[in-house]
Amino acid sequence: MNYQIPSSPVVSETEEKKSRFICWLGPVEDKAAFQQQLDTVRAQYPDASHHCTALVIGNPSNPDAMQADDDGEPGGSAGRPMLELLLKQGVGNVGAIVTRYFGGTKLGVGGLMRAYRGAVGAALQDIPLQPFIPLVHMSICCDFAQEARLRFLVGRHQGQCGQAEYASRVTVPISLPQNQWSSLQAQLLAESFQILDD
Repeated sequence: MNYQIPSSPVVSETEEKKSRFICWLGPVEDKAAFQQQLDTVRAQYPDASHHCTALVIGNPSNPDAMQADDDGEPGGSAGRPMLELLLKQGVGNVGAIVTRYFGGTKLGVGGLMRAYRGAVGAALQDIPLQPFIPLVHMSICCDFAQEARLRFLVGRHQGQCGQAEYASRVTVPISLPQNQWSSLQAQLLAESFQILDD
């Protein structure tokens, strides 16, 4: 389950025989978020010839979802080379959008494949990557007097607490790195916190 994910998006530009290739490369959690980003890029560059895409959700060695789109370029000449590069580089939860402004010279299928792959490759050199860390999401129920202690323990285990719900007791949603869960769980049980499944 070791793979890299982008921590923030980048935009880079390459040129091939007077055609401009502008690549947005960034973190994406799901297809809907990626579609929103594609809509934003299309609005930003409405007069572009093509907006080709590649998407990898999850571990690149066994993705939860992946897709590629040539957006009118010859079949397999844009989206697929972009996708193959993302998979080969071991980057997950990532989307790539390459916007092309035609420069007047046809590149041929091979030239297009190199140009689109090159645009994503240039962006990959600039993007900050971080290791993917799976998170555990739980809710913890406690007495009002224990809430501050709960928040302290969760923070000490590199976790975060969400918005608490107050009733006869306090219920706090938490998230933390999976490798921290067993240690926190043991401490919570020892101090009589109630762990609820989400």
